[in-house]
Amino acid sequence: MNRGLVVVANTDRHRALLETAGEFASGSDAELVLLSTLTETEYEDDRNALKSLEEIEGATYGIDATEERLERAAQKIVNDTIVDMDVDYQIAPRVIGDGSLADEILQVAEELACDHIFIVGQKRSPTGKALFGNVAQAVILGFDGQVTVDLE
Repeated sequence: MNRGLVVVANTDRHRALLETAGEFASGSDAELVLLSTLTETEYEDDRNALKSLEEIEGATYGIDATEERLERAAQKIVNDTIVDMDVDYQIAPRVIGDGSLADEILQVAEELACDHIFIVGQKRSPTGKALFGNVAQAVILGFDGQVTVDLE
């Protein structure tokens, strides 16, 4: 692995996965890209909630402010998990527009030349595993490289 993409969120499972990815990257002298995301709907909800502050403070809260917030949240997760490891990383904050999370993961992995993806998945029944549409399954099928999925 030269560069791994880790999808991060503020959950125990995501933190554990980041720690695993950090150990792997440290052992192989690889870099990590931490993808922190927010959907367009979540962004609009936040934006609507902040409209009253815009009127009071005179500031605007757009995509840039949201991406800065995503970056700060990802940095906090780093500080709680891999900050003491010898790992180079960069944070990639993204507001997901029309596409799906799987599409965004694959696009960022391609843009940043990642050769390994680390994601948290969902357990499914044996029958459900044959169905597509799950983010983890879409990433596994669409990525030309290693994918590590944490199934709890």
